[in-house]
Amino acid sequence: MVYDVVIAGAGPAGFGAAMGAARKGKKVLLFDRNSGPGGVASYCGCPVFSGLRSFVPEESGGAAGEFASSMQNNSMIWGDVKLNTSEFSVTLIMTRLLKQAGVDLLFYVELTGVKVENNSITSVTVTGCGKSIEIKGKTFVDCTGDAVLSYMAGAETQTGSADETMTKTLLFRVTGVENYNRELCTKAFEEGNFPFTHQDRFMGTPVGEKGEDFLLNLTAVSGCAQDPAELTRMDMELKEQIPVVLEWAKKTLPGFANCHLVAVAPIIGVRGGRNIVGVETITTKDLQENTPVAEPVAIGKRTYGEHYTKTFVAPWAFWKGGGPREVPYGALRSVNIANLAAGGRGIAIEPKAVSAIRLMPVCIATGQAAGIAAAMDFPEYPALRQELINQKCKFEIKKEQ
Repeated sequence: MVYDVVIAGAGPAGFGAAMGAARKGKKVLLFDRNSGPGGVASYCGCPVFSGLRSFVPEESGGAAGEFASSMQNNSMIWGDVKLNTSEFSVTLIMTRLLKQAGVDLLFYVELTGVKVENNSITSVTVTGCGKSIEIKGKTFVDCTGDAVLSYMAGAETQTGSADETMTKTLLFRVTGVENYNRELCTKAFEEGNFPFTHQDRFMGTPVGEKGEDFLLNLTAVSGCAQDPAELTRMDMELKEQIPVVLEWAKKTLPGFANCHLVAVAPIIGVRGGRNIVGVETITTKDLQENTPVAEPVAIGKRTYGEHYTKTFVAPWAFWKGGGPREVPYGALRSVNIANLAAGGRGIAIEPKAVSAIRLMPVCIATGQAAGIAAAMDFPEYPALRQELINQKCKFEIKKEQ
């Protein structure tokens, strides 16, 4: 069998890509090394979708809105700005939606090989349970987060420094928090001599279907997420930080005295890593000057520079002005592999600026646009735009106003 669209990586971007391609009636395969879809939300312990503010599908549009609508009985909207839920619920709901859309799913496999002929990918090889499987496709979408498929295919990529790609974290969840008050906890954090100086901002949020647990994002380490040895080192350092942070929280944060650990993310959370070099690359200058986007496919933001490795805010951070900015079609297209697109945080963007497009709803949106484009064999923009409209995507700022 030759699939119309093969998608590597089943995180939010891969979910969006598969939904977008399947809605065009194409034969789609989505594969991932984990046991199901969800990516960072499910396997890095971060089931928090900042920017999903409503269960009404039209509010977010496209696959993001469809996901939010389906989560009504499995989540809550916290602070009117983000959907908070559980890892299991993310995987369950995404799996149901993908199956309903007719997407073929393959999990527990690692990408181990890519064949390229005449600047186009012809097949990928995945390995799992001692078996190697060749998957042939007409078009491919890289939603691995770190542009792994692109890199293995010989596509041009770029990788930022450890500082530019932000801190790596290991999130953990506690229960037994009483009468949580964010203002009091923030004040206590600022005055409480937190044991790790690189973290200078309180980061925590209730999670679960009713906010019964509490997610803490206070561990932090610096390193290269494209090196297995570095990932191993960082993982060990982060695990050692968790008991220290937990004891500090019990003694310092209001309402945390009787809390106890219930879960630790099995995989490090990586905010930035490797990106494709695209037909068009989003730059810090684009975001600062809000340069017009001729062919928008999704909406990100203009601000960038948080989660620096020494403090929360990076020296190069751009936080003034803010507001949204559209993501251009060219940022999804590989500059040298003809039948390859990217979705999620691996799209073409200057490493320092990656936080402008990395939040999960934006990843779903860029993934959906990439999936649609691949299903249509990368059409000229007017045809793609019409299909984005058909799939009720929100991709133009003027429609937000």
